[in-house]
Amino acid sequence: MIEKVIDIVREASRLFEEQKFVIKSKGDATNNVTSVDLSVQALIKERLEPLLDSSGFIGEESEDHEYHYDYLWIVDPIDGTSNFIRNLGCSAISVGLIKDNEAILGVVYNPFRDEMFYAEKGKGAFLNGKRIKVSDRDIEHSMFCTAMSLYNKNYAKPCFNIIEKVYSDCEDIRRLGSAAIELTNLACGRVELYFEIRVFPWDFAASDVIIREAGGFLGTIEYDRTVFNRPIPLLAANTKENYEYLRKVVTDEIPLIPYRE
Repeated sequence: MIEKVIDIVREASRLFEEQKFVIKSKGDATNNVTSVDLSVQALIKERLEPLLDSSGFIGEESEDHEYHYDYLWIVDPIDGTSNFIRNLGCSAISVGLIKDNEAILGVVYNPFRDEMFYAEKGKGAFLNGKRIKVSDRDIEHSMFCTAMSLYNKNYAKPCFNIIEKVYSDCEDIRRLGSAAIELTNLACGRVELYFEIRVFPWDFAASDVIIREAGGFLGTIEYDRTVFNRPIPLLAANTKENYEYLRKVVTDEIPLIPYRE
C-alpha cells in the first residue's frame, strides 16, 4: 500500500506549482493557510480514503478531528506553510497512518528537493528508494533542530532556556520552519537532536515511524510514548544516550506539559 500512498503524495505535490494562491489567516497573524494547502488536502483525502475500509482522516485544515477509528490517516498538506508563502523551498507533504495509537506508515515528501522519505513498521526507512539510518554522532558533534513556540509565544522562555543549555553542549543549532523536514533530516543522519514544545499530530505522525525505522528515538513527556490525539512536546534523537540527555534537559525546564490543547 505504501507505493500507492507515495504516488498520491507525488500527484498532490504538483499543486505546489500554483503561483497565484490565496492566503488566509487562521485567527493569528503568524498562522496562515493557503488555497494550495486546501487543494492538496482535498486531493489526498479523496485518494486515501478508498485504500482502507472504515479508516478515518484528519488533516491540519480539517474542521473536525475524530480519533475513534481503528485506522487513521493524519495529514499535513503543507508542513512549512510560512516557508511556502515566502518561496523558501523548505516545505513538505506529510502523510501518516495510525493504528491503535501507533504510527505504522509514514510518507514525507519535499518536492523542492525531490526527496521522498517513507517507512512502514518493521520494514525499514527509505529516502528515494535507498535505506536510511540515523547517525552515530555524540552530543558534542550533534546538530540540534528546534523552535520557539510560534503560535503561543508565552512558551518561548523555557524554549530559549533549553536551547541555551543544549547549544553549550552540541555542535550547532538549526531552525528550518518545518517539523517534518527537520525530523526526516534526523532520520537520514543530517541532524541528531530535535525538540519543539508544542506540535500537533499532523506535524509528526509520518516522521514518527520513519525515525523509529531508521533506528532513532522519539517521544514526549508525561506519556510513555508519543500520542496522536492532542498537541505534545516532541523530542527526538539519533541514539538512546542523546535522547536521554535531551529528555533530561527538557524535563528539568518543563516537567509537565504546560497546556491541554
